Amino acid sequence: MKRFIANLFFACFINIFKKVKCSFNVSMSHNVFFYLIKNNFKEVNLRDAVLGTGITLNDGVTFYNKPEVFGKVVLGKYTSISGPSTRICAEVNQVIIGSFCSIASNVVIQEFYHNYDLATTYNMQAHFFGGNESDAISKGSIIIEDDVWIGSNSVILSGVKIGRGAIIGAGSVVTKDVEPYAVVAGNPAKKIRQRFGEESINELEASKWWEWDKSEILKNETFFNKNFGND
Repeated sequence: MKRFIANLFFACFINIFKKVKCSFNVSMSHNVFFYLIKNNFKEVNLRDAVLGTGITLNDGVTFYNKPEVFGKVVLGKYTSISGPSTRICAEVNQVIIGSFCSIASNVVIQEFYHNYDLATTYNMQAHFFGGNESDAISKGSIIIEDDVWIGSNSVILSGVKIGRGAIIGAGSVVTKDVEPYAVVAGNPAKKIRQRFGEESINELEASKWWEWDKSEILKNETFFNKNFGND
């Protein structure tokens, strides 16, 4: 009950005094609340997300249908994260997600995993010995560059880098790095094809459109309506 009242207060305060939208079903730690108060975000929509300590947001980030995000997670501008059952978490290293990414429902992006070299994979430090650190280990940060689309029911594992413009097909398990503008699918995920030809990729990379501010984007509607898949 206390938690519900606290979240209700957080939502009311943020909706009134900050340019951040959230429903009264949003769940956030007090650290996230103070983080939002201290920073001046534009067009951020928390809706009913579950947000834990350690996250970093940018302008235009939007959550749908109760995704859960916690730990050392960095979200780029205008990235969209959908639930239900989507979980993005980092404990040892970081999860860094670029700008203009689209993450569908039931996606798991988890930077850490259980240490199977110990006597048990169960987290004994946290549950029995009162340790501040868990037994979790990691192969490194997960880095998802700009304009990546991750389909429903996908899993992204520790230490993976997904290049800009890539598409991860629904139900994929990504265990290795993905090339920029590649389309991959399967378990484990394998490359199906390249999203664009070399000429189009060069044009997109030269434009650096993902770095444009909103006013620049609005001036270039023709660019975003162009079919780059014909070469």
